[in-house]
Amino acid sequence: MEYKLREAEESDLDEIQRIEEDSFPDPFSRWNFLYYYLNHPLTFLVAEGKGEILGYLVGVRSFKKITIASIAVKVEYRRRNIATRLIEHLIQKVKGKVRGIELQVRVSNKPAIMFYEKLGFICTKVLPYYYQNGEDALLYYKSLE
Repeated sequence: MEYKLREAEESDLDEIQRIEEDSFPDPFSRWNFLYYYLNHPLTFLVAEGKGEILGYLVGVRSFKKITIASIAVKVEYRRRNIATRLIEHLIQKVKGKVRGIELQVRVSNKPAIMFYEKLGFICTKVLPYYYQNGEDALLYYKSLE
């Protein structure tokens, strides 16, 4: 399947919102995505194919790191390396400009944990009661230096 990676456009936000809602129990609102689009356009990426958004990654830059605020792929397109390619594309864009990339993941999300570790992310600490339901998060970091 062919698709391209590019920076998000405002017209993508509705599709991104639907993917977010299908992927997470506590989804970001459309206003969250509009904020990210307006304030972090260079690190808000989408995978587009067949005229639709297949997945997205929201990266937030602060000083010398990028935090992946959200990354998701449409259910029917998962396990096709789209998320891997989005992260690799982000790394290419920011390498030499930041020291590393961090993200938070639910302790119960074993597939995501395995995915991030496969990409070289290392768990640096537990964030107690991080999510709305009280679940802990794991903070992962990947050095780009």
